[in-house]
Order: sequence, then structure tokens, then C-alpha cells
Amino acid sequence: MMQKKQICFIVPNYPTQNDPVYTFVRELVGSIATQGYRCSVIAPQSITRKLLKKKSARPQFWQDYVKDGVWVDVYQPRVLSFSNLRIFGKNISAHFAQKAVTRVFSKIIPKPDILYAHFWHSGVTAGLLSKKYGIPFFVATGESKIWVESLYTRKMIDKALIDIDGVICVSTKNMNESVELKLAPLDKMVVIPNAIDPQKFYKLDQGEVRKNLGLPKDDFIVSFMGSFDQRKGILRLSDALKLVDQAKAVYIGSGDLIPKGDEILFMGKLPHDQICKYLNSSDVFVLPTLAEGCSNAILEAMACGLPIISSDLSFNDDILNDQYALRVDSRDIIAIAKAIKSLKTDVSRRKKMAENAYDQSKEYHINNRTDRILRFINTMIDDEKEVHNDNQEIN
Repeated sequence: MMQKKQICFIVPNYPTQNDPVYTFVRELVGSIATQGYRCSVIAPQSITRKLLKKKSARPQFWQDYVKDGVWVDVYQPRVLSFSNLRIFGKNISAHFAQKAVTRVFSKIIPKPDILYAHFWHSGVTAGLLSKKYGIPFFVATGESKIWVESLYTRKMIDKALIDIDGVICVSTKNMNESVELKLAPLDKMVVIPNAIDPQKFYKLDQGEVRKNLGLPKDDFIVSFMGSFDQRKGILRLSDALKLVDQAKAVYIGSGDLIPKGDEILFMGKLPHDQICKYLNSSDVFVLPTLAEGCSNAILEAMACGLPIISSDLSFNDDILNDQYALRVDSRDIIAIAKAIKSLKTDVSRRKKMAENAYDQSKEYHINNRTDRILRFINTMIDDEKEVHNDNQEIN
């Protein structure tokens, strides 16, 4: 198997310590870089959003330190964004972002061996670059709902994706949706769920953590992590907890929907290196979400040894089973409350589910996921070469 050594990632955003967005992208890129691959990232930054949020723009080029001797080149061209403004059927923000990526990529020397796009709308740009430079390209789909058709015409999508080399789907739900939208054939897809970094999410002694955080020693604590919005269901959880006697909550995240109530022990954003402690302070993790690709928050909670209560919809099928999770209708506040009560009162069951969650989380360690993705990429490229060579012999 021929090993490729240079990969360019095209992504919607990239995290920094002060702006921890798309942390899952950095974890994958960093893991691949530590395996000897030279990695670069192109992540356009919206100067419109920066101005509105009164944030300073990032450098247009910087290097992300992974570990001694391992760096990732990060290109962040500045673009104007205009929400969903369309002219002649074209989404202007997507058009500007695509032009910026294309311009930056033209200046990267030597050219990468592989293009890897996060989400289908980045995949369109990767597909066009693949055609121009003759480079294999792959798309990772993990959207809660695939929305590439809202950004590009069907003609543009088909043109860009016709020669796609492979698709990494974070869930069977994402794979089925991609097939239904005719974005790629099934035989070019693989399901590889998201992953966690075991150096950042791991089990800690609950008593010690609560003492250090100033949280009550004996309370039953439920944790939530995600955007404070309708999709993630923070208010549904808050309402459910009001139906459970003596249950407290740790709400990690931010957003427009703000829960209120006596159950709240902590609420707000946390530095990424503090999240593990707050998860370990709790007894159960609850995410009554309505739509996901594959929830990183659930996997991170499992790595901290927490039983899970979440949606019974198909996006959770690949990562949750009844050995460590209770799955409910995420719109049903009473069902959420009953699930919480059942784990609150049945301590032995809760402990067994916690052990099972931790054991299962080992399957989702980032290096395991990286190995699977790299094997898939190299296999698909080698298969494509064999087909190409066979066709040449026939001709």
C-alpha cells in the first residue's frame, strides 16, 4: 500500500485556545500529523462576523503546534460573508469562501497528495480543486443535516463531486442521507464515528472533583454540554429536572436559551481543559438533542465514565446501546424525567452503566479513528489506481 505524506484539509473553521471552535477538526489533523503526515489546513475566516462580534481577525497564516517537531500549517484567508444572500441563484458567502480557498491553494508548494474536506459544502470546493490539479479528494460528512444544496446549484454539486474518491461518514444516518441526496455512491462510503482524545477526557475521582470545584458532595448531578438552543434541548432538560426531586444540573455551553431554576449548580462556557472535571463531577449525562451527525459531547461524557440519556433517533444508533444508555423521545419532557429518575434511584444499575460507557469509549479513541480513516483513504486510492491501470491495459 502506497502511503501518502501530505494532506490538505479544507474546513469551515479551526480552533485556537481562545476560540475553541471545531475542536474535533484539530484533534483529527493533529493525530494524522503525529503519524508522519505533513498537514495543512485552509479555513476561511469571516471578517464580517469578526466585526459584528468586535473580535480581532486572526493571522492569515499561522502554525499550530501539536507536539515537539510536529506543526500544522494553517491558512485563514479573510472573506466577507452575507448570511444567505443570493445573486443569480448563487450563495455569495459560499462563493467568496470558495474563491479564497482556491486562491490560497494555488500558492501551496509542493501540492498536497490528498484533499480532505470537512462537510459537503467544503467538499464541493475540494472537488473542483481535485479536477484542476489531479489530486484525490475525500469528504467527511458529520452535519446534523446536510445543507450543501442551499449553497450550490445541483449542476455545480454534480460537477464537483463526480470523481470523489471516498466519503467518511460519522454515522449511518449521515451515510444514508448522503446517498439519498445523490452526493456519492454507497460503495465509496464508510461509517467511522467521531472520536475523543483520551488525554483530555478520562475518569477522575468524583469526590475529589466535587471538592475542588466546590460542588455538593452528596447531590445527584446531571450534566449537559452543547449549544443552549432548541435543537440541543437545554430547556427541555431544565423542565424535566424540575420533575425530579433533589436533582441538580451542570450546564456547559452557551446560547440564546437560558435555563432558570434551583437545580443549577453551574452554567456557562468552560475552557476545553476544564470540561473533563465538570463532567466527572456528575452522575449522568443528558442530551435531549433533535439532530446530530455524531455527538462529540456524548462520546466525551462516556470517556469520563457517565451513563447517557439521549435521543432514540437514528443518529445515535452507531454509538449508543442499552448497556450504557437510555434512549428517549427528546421532545417528551416526561420521558426525559422518567429516565433521569430511573438512574437516580437505581444506584447499582447506574454504576454498571457507567462502567460500560467507559469501556465502550475506548473504541472511540482518536488514534483508532485516525488509523481507520488513513487505511480507508489509502485503500480507496490504491483501488482507484488499479481500475485506472486496468482500463489503460484494455485500451
